[in-house]
Amino acid sequence: MAHEGRSVVIPHQLRVARESLELSLSQVADALGMEPKDLANWESGISEPPVERLWDLGEFYNRSTDYFLTPTPSLPAELSFRLPRWKAMGEMPLDVRRVFVRFDELCRTESELEKLLGKSRRILAERVSGDWSPNQLATKERKRLGLDEKPIPDLRGLLRNQGIRIFALPVAGDELSGLSWWHEEYGPCILLNARDTAGRRLFTLAHEYAHLLRSDPPTVCNLKMDIPEERFATEFAAFFLMPASDLEGYFLKWVGHPGRVPDDKELGRLATRYHVSLEAVGRRLEELGLIPEGTTNSRIVEWEAKPRGYRGRRGPKWQRQLGEQFVSLALEAHSEGHISVSKLAEYFGVDLRKVVEVVQELREPGVMRKDA
Repeated sequence: MAHEGRSVVIPHQLRVARESLELSLSQVADALGMEPKDLANWESGISEPPVERLWDLGEFYNRSTDYFLTPTPSLPAELSFRLPRWKAMGEMPLDVRRVFVRFDELCRTESELEKLLGKSRRILAERVSGDWSPNQLATKERKRLGLDEKPIPDLRGLLRNQGIRIFALPVAGDELSGLSWWHEEYGPCILLNARDTAGRRLFTLAHEYAHLLRSDPPTVCNLKMDIPEERFATEFAAFFLMPASDLEGYFLKWVGHPGRVPDDKELGRLATRYHVSLEAVGRRLEELGLIPEGTTNSRIVEWEAKPRGYRGRRGPKWQRQLGEQFVSLALEAHSEGHISVSKLAEYFGVDLRKVVEVVQELREPGVMRKDA
């Protein structure tokens, strides 16, 4: 970045980086083998950390060293945790907290890259006010986006074009599906759990989009939480991704008369059409009265036991998680001499030697691939 050559550390940024993870001075000092007093002196501006310690702190906090050199907004102060077990940031395992910080760091970095390259981001997504039902809001959005009643072929690309920053990062456990916030500096942002299947990630993406449209507070979600805000977002996602008229038509075409229970092959064909999971399409069919109520619950254990293979071509995992736009911006900044290869490796979260190997390949046309 533009600040790479600077060496003046901002003490406030050191403190905010630690407090964002809800860690004490002693916890950080113990983890990195340093004295708490030294860390306190760095955070108060009495002294400045050596370069090697700055790198250690950046790695531990999951922050780029740029973060310590530039005044930067903090994480949203009030995160709403709609999860079965975790109700506050400090209750979550440290590795999960570090994922949130990595997400925030990616949003910040992308914003900085855009400024560096003179590429302003237009936010076209429109927040709504008033009393909307999930179906009404989904219908409004499909109309605004110029969608017909067909499936959405590339939801991630569509929402990126609406100005939404989207990243997929692996989160341990099965409670956290996604996170969303409308940042005062970076705009609308969505985090997806990269450990989920492609179909579930897509559904989560639509779910989080509903939160952004409604101006819900910064939210960490589990799609199965049975509370009004989560039910609204989940119903919106189902309406938005699987339009009733199209789904009904293809059910009659591929399965048969209403009430007939499809086998897994038939259900899988419908799920593939809308890029969702068997569970998602099953529940939508129940809502529409096309299959008996309770069918999905009776078969979900069987579906979850099936192997979760990936169909289609795949690029590097880190590339899919960061997304085409972020990778392209970083590569362009590197090619124009704004950032070094080591900084590129830091942004990508990839070994330096690996970046050297792939940087030329990723510049070639047709290499970048889209992934929901």
